[in-house]
Amino acid sequence: MIDLSTTYMGLQLKNPLVASASPLLKKIERAKRMEEAGIAAVVMYSLFEEQVIHESLELDHHLSRATDFSLNQ
Repeated sequence: MIDLSTTYMGLQLKNPLVASASPLLKKIERAKRMEEAGIAAVVMYSLFEEQVIHESLELDHHLSRATDFSLNQ
C-alpha cells in the first residue's frame, strides 16, 4: 500500500485529504462520517462565529436607532 501520510500545519495526517469549513461540517455527525470515508482532517467553523455575527447585528441595531433618533429631533 502507498504511504500517503503528510504534514499539514504541523499536524501529521494519514493522507492529504482535508475538508474545509463548509455547511457540511456544521454538524459533528457529518464530520465523523467524512472521517469514516477517509478524510484525514476537517477545518471547523470558528467557535466564535455566532458571537461575531450577534455583535455585528447588535451594533447595526444601535447605529440605526441612533440615526433614527437624530432624524426625529
